[in-house]
Amino acid sequence: MAYIKERGENTYLVRITIGTDGHGKPIQKSRTFHPSKAKLPKTKLRKELNAFVEAFESEYRNTDNSHYKSPSPQPDSVSAPEVLPPALIQPMPGIIQNNDIPTFGEFCVEYKRVKQKMLSPTSWELYEKILSKYYIPMFGNLPINEIRPIHVQRVIDFFSSPIGRTDGKGHLLAPPTIRRYLTVLQSVMTLAYKQEYIETNPADTRRLEIPKIVTPEVEAFSDEEIKSILSALDEEPLNVRALIATALFTGARRGEIVGLKWDDVDFKEKQIFIRRTIIKLKDMPAIEKLPKTVSSIREIAIPELLCSILSEYKKMQDDKIALLGEKWFCGNYVFTEFDGHVMNPQTPTKQFDHFLKRHGIRHLKFHGLRHSSATLLLSHGTDIKTVSKRLGHTSIDTTNIYVHALKKTDKAAADCFDRFAKT
Repeated sequence: MAYIKERGENTYLVRITIGTDGHGKPIQKSRTFHPSKAKLPKTKLRKELNAFVEAFESEYRNTDNSHYKSPSPQPDSVSAPEVLPPALIQPMPGIIQNNDIPTFGEFCVEYKRVKQKMLSPTSWELYEKILSKYYIPMFGNLPINEIRPIHVQRVIDFFSSPIGRTDGKGHLLAPPTIRRYLTVLQSVMTLAYKQEYIETNPADTRRLEIPKIVTPEVEAFSDEEIKSILSALDEEPLNVRALIATALFTGARRGEIVGLKWDDVDFKEKQIFIRRTIIKLKDMPAIEKLPKTVSSIREIAIPELLCSILSEYKKMQDDKIALLGEKWFCGNYVFTEFDGHVMNPQTPTKQFDHFLKRHGIRHLKFHGLRHSSATLLLSHGTDIKTVSKRLGHTSIDTTNIYVHALKKTDKAAADCFDRFAKT
């Protein structure tokens, strides 16, 4: 495999690797190439360069290099879930390079430097995990401009096979998960394209066959189940009642609810303001960050019932603060740990799971309360633009996942015509 760098007009440095020494270090040889004529057309220049490289490499293939170790051959397939498919990283022959091209692994160092400050902490944690677990072992030693669509397609095929799932949680990775993994590679290659290390993006979806995503119908509680939830809340401790009621009546995301402070609750105007969210990374304390998007910073009108629950809950919390005194952490959070510190974002999920089991209600994730809030409003006549704003969606297109809820409203509209015709 040759590395070629243009050195001034009509001069090129050619470097080849002929093997490795006893310590695994590459053995390289260099030679200068001059084209037969100045300003040759690119096709003829490529032909002469390829011929020069072939002769250069052939010279060392025909020489006794027994004291060198040749690069070990790559196996053709993956035999166990723990083993990544090294066949994906086979170099492509005959590539002409006019710059010092980094390997994929080397470029990832630059990618991380650029992207870490641009992605949210949770997204960055996922990106770094996928790069380290999959792509760097697969492509790490390959010059980044030698990655081709066929390589990326093999990655997709690997993720789509039983051996592509290594967590033991199922038979195959779901198509949305495979797409999420591919997004990480696309992000790396897009930056390489912007920095002119590659001329085309091998991870462009137009050049790949990707598993299709079948959008599942949103899971939400029915009107009857919501009535059961509200009835069961009367039997719950006030902190659990306040948490679940806030999720149902606002449709806010879990991190947004945990991030609420009492300054965000306007009892007089019956509004809640979403100004922050709480995230928790592995082995790190929970921290505040801005909401998901600009649209996520919003105000939400709340019903009198929620105002009453939160008012009662605040009084209980104030009594606890007076009792604990200096032992209470004054962060002014609505939902807290026992000592006033911000609640772990995982806690609402656990509390809701236990709540559903205690009362024999169908299990949905805590996020199902957000879906249920939107579905309830839409099915009872609230316009989709208002629901979209309450949820903090960037566009109504996102809110359209709840379009099934409009069937009930559409049926009511049809009934209206029947009533009109009979008058």
